[in-house]
Amino acid sequence: AWGAVEATMRAAALSAIAGTPLYIVHMNVAGEVDQLRYAREQGIQVMGETCPAYLFFTEDHLRRPDGAKWICSPPMRTEKDNLRLWDGLGDGTIQTIGTDHCPFFYDGTQTILYENKEVRIPGKELGAEDFTKIPNGLPGVGDRLPIMWTYGVRAGYLTPNQFVALTSTNVAKIFGLYPRKGTLLPGSDADIVIWDPDRRLTYGIGHAHHRTDYNLFEGWELVGFPEKVLLRGQLIVDGDMWLGSAGMGCYQNRQPYAEVI
Repeated sequence: AWGAVEATMRAAALSAIAGTPLYIVHMNVAGEVDQLRYAREQGIQVMGETCPAYLFFTEDHLRRPDGAKWICSPPMRTEKDNLRLWDGLGDGTIQTIGTDHCPFFYDGTQTILYENKEVRIPGKELGAEDFTKIPNGLPGVGDRLPIMWTYGVRAGYLTPNQFVALTSTNVAKIFGLYPRKGTLLPGSDADIVIWDPDRRLTYGIGHAHHRTDYNLFEGWELVGFPEKVLLRGQLIVDGDMWLGSAGMGCYQNRQPYAEVI
């Protein structure tokens, strides 16, 4: 953890010397948040991102019999670190919530049904005899919005506006996609999530649509879930029905020297 804190401080110093923006990903240590806050208070153009897994899980999960599910980089930290990350999101120190989505099977010897096809891919079991062989990464991209709405907005850590900024608007601005993405304005792409803030569900692997055999949030009780999703004005998700097709994506030409949040 100290290495992460030192690296954050050093990177911020280099950013100040070079006069160039810095974006720090996957922050998960309390001291990192403190360094980020200090740098921003000094006027350094530094921004930060964290991921849902680092807000809920700790190094204790790595000690479980199925601890391989939580192996990723950087690793899980402590509850104290988790709470500081929540503070950083709420007070504006941290600008975005990502996922570092990198799913592997937990038991790649078994076949699952994914998009009506049987899939079997070697996964975390590769480290059964040698933990250094465990594939490094977690699923998470499909979990981000419902998890953050339930435990961020409904729990009082975030306002609805902060939720939108952290998961959409700030991201588009930082990566040079705004205002084509990240907002609802004339001329913007009509990428819209119609959100049901009160839908209750017992969350699990079937809701996330990840190509893997486990979900870190399996069995969690959530409130709030997408009702419809539009891509450039076209309905691609209606309830639990996928209406899109492969090849619908478009190349996104990003602008250099994007906005510093």
